[in-house]
Amino acid sequence: MDIGQQLMMFIANPNVAYLALIVGLLMLVVAVTTPGTGFAEVIAVIALAVAVIGLVQLEANLAGVVLIVASFILFALDVTQTSHGALTLGGAAALVIGSLLLFPAQEGGSALSIWLVVAVTLLMIGVSLVFFSALMRWRNQRRVDNAAQDVVGQRGIVKTSVAPLSNATAQIAGQLWFVVADEALGPGVEIEVIGRDGLTLKVKKITA
Repeated sequence: MDIGQQLMMFIANPNVAYLALIVGLLMLVVAVTTPGTGFAEVIAVIALAVAVIGLVQLEANLAGVVLIVASFILFALDVTQTSHGALTLGGAAALVIGSLLLFPAQEGGSALSIWLVVAVTLLMIGVSLVFFSALMRWRNQRRVDNAAQDVVGQRGIVKTSVAPLSNATAQIAGQLWFVVADEALGPGVEIEVIGRDGLTLKVKKITA
């Protein structure tokens, strides 16, 4: 038996094909939520290619594959929704059912480990609740930081009175921002953004 045949036998193991599918889908979700790194995309392509070969060789149940893919969609959606974990629970249920349906029972053939299914399900619940949520918060923070950077030089109107070196609010570029100035400014005064400190914009009064 040559190396190619040994590799094919290894890939055609239900546990290996299943893990490749899980890793590929997980990396695909990471690639979609944090595009541009390239690392997650490469891992996703390789893992999914291995998974497809194994699933075809093992004549995997299409319904099981669909349910597993749907579970990852639910995990990812729960990050951006205010469902308080409901979608994660639904994803976990879909993952368990899909995993159990994935490989039809074959006499004398290898079976998917139930303990592996349990471990993967618990891992995905944790990843969904912690890792994906952290990724989404990081992306949102980056968007806010970029928006604050882009607003430098824009003009706006003071909404609440600005005391020297104290935070107030102003309408700038169509959004309400916390602002600070070196001088007192009353409501309605036109201002220009000259810098930022975190998410607080530094402004000055526009003089004629």
